[in-house]
Amino acid sequence: MHSISTLRHSSRGRARAIACAIVLGGVASTPTAFAAEPAVQVAQAGALSAPDRSLMNLAAGAGLYEVEVSKLAASKAVSAEVKDYALMLAKHHGESNEALRRLAARKSVPLVAEIPADKKARIEALQGLSGEGFDRAYVDRVGIQDHEADIRLFENMARDANDADLRAFAERTLPALKEHLNAAKTMAGNRRQAPASQ
Repeated sequence: MHSISTLRHSSRGRARAIACAIVLGGVASTPTAFAAEPAVQVAQAGALSAPDRSLMNLAAGAGLYEVEVSKLAASKAVSAEVKDYALMLAKHHGESNEALRRLAARKSVPLVAEIPADKKARIEALQGLSGEGFDRAYVDRVGIQDHEADIRLFENMARDANDADLRAFAERTLPALKEHLNAAKTMAGNRRQAPASQ
């Protein structure tokens, strides 16, 4: 009986050793297994840090505002040049907003659905203006001030975002924002010079 018990213990010992070898072998090969697992890769790629989520939502809020305020300008501006500029901004920012929404959906990030309160106040202030005063204010506040703020935000995103797709989105968007700013500065300069040339 003693010898049978010894054999059983010995067999159990060998079984444990084999099991350990299998487990250890599995652990050694785990990185390769994870690398080949697309579900794991997608989950890791979609996980954004809190700062990245914050940057996305700041961009989303700014984008919603730019479209709304530019639609207002397209209907209220008296200058054809300002109307055309506003229509361009509404179109470009609308396209950028859609690209951001698609990115957010891929990353499982809920975006703000409303214009931030401070930007709503800017729209309300512009609604109280009319004629040439409205045109000047829109170009100065939205074309210049807001686009300077947008450029700072997107430069921060392109430099500091942890997510490579978010950085790429910011880099793709920056050239258009800079064009918008330059166009607004040119308009503002032309409008300041206009009375002196008449």
